[in-house]
Amino acid sequence: MAATGCLFTFYTLTPLHAGSGDSTGVVDLPVQREKHTEYPVVYSSSMKGSLKWFFHNDPNSEAIFGGEDERKGSGQMVFTDAKILLFPVRSSEGVFKWATCPFVLERLQRDLKFLGISLNTLTVNPKPTDAAGFGWKDIPKLLLEDFVIDVSNESSVMGILFSQIKILLSSLEPAELEERFVLVSDNVFKTLVTTATQVIARNVLDETTKTSKNLWYEEVVPADAVFYTIMKPTYRDDGATLLNAFVAKVQDEIFQIGGNETIGYGFVKMSANLAAEASKIPSATVGKEASDATAK
Repeated sequence: MAATGCLFTFYTLTPLHAGSGDSTGVVDLPVQREKHTEYPVVYSSSMKGSLKWFFHNDPNSEAIFGGEDERKGSGQMVFTDAKILLFPVRSSEGVFKWATCPFVLERLQRDLKFLGISLNTLTVNPKPTDAAGFGWKDIPKLLLEDFVIDVSNESSVMGILFSQIKILLSSLEPAELEERFVLVSDNVFKTLVTTATQVIARNVLDETTKTSKNLWYEEVVPADAVFYTIMKPTYRDDGATLLNAFVAKVQDEIFQIGGNETIGYGFVKMSANLAAEASKIPSATVGKEASDATAK
């Protein structure tokens, strides 16, 4: 079945601060997070606003995003939240790893159905303290941030999973993805994305005395994170035409999301439209023995 919208991943070239507007504890300016999972997210309104600025001189801008005047109506594209797919974490092997978890991959599968793509992805469920890796062998334990994690290298299971996920991450170098990709349990992943973001101290100095006038702490999603987002046209007659114009404009481009543009935050590299590629991913079923082997 042909896709009914577009799927993009984007790679954070610099730290990203899409602010939530609420202070939490010692962090004055936290990043946007999903309420129920606490995963970092870029809300659809932030995505739409950033992309609208990217289109500010494009003749299709008003049709895609809507006009400032309410009488001109809403735009003809539906934007969704950008959800985390791979989160970069410090590692005792290979500098850092791209961590993901079964819940993220299962949710990606459900989100693809929004585009009319039914994908029978491989679901692997490591034990709460386990990780599964592919591309790096004979490493029984791995240090991710402060977690010492038992590693399973079940090649038959991870090989199938990797062959599927790399199609959705075609903008990354395959060898690097293979070296860094690690599947951790849902519990470990949640702890990583809530504790391993960067918190940066910023200050305003008095011009005369050079003493602090305002010290604050802001949170950023680190560089090298990978998000995915889905867009669809509305059901108007020219929706498909505008979708094609939108894809042609943004794919493979670099643009800025969130705040603090002048200090280099939020520059991301958008992938090509991956909806067509996702529809080609082969389904895979893995027997209980293989699944059990990965969990050991």
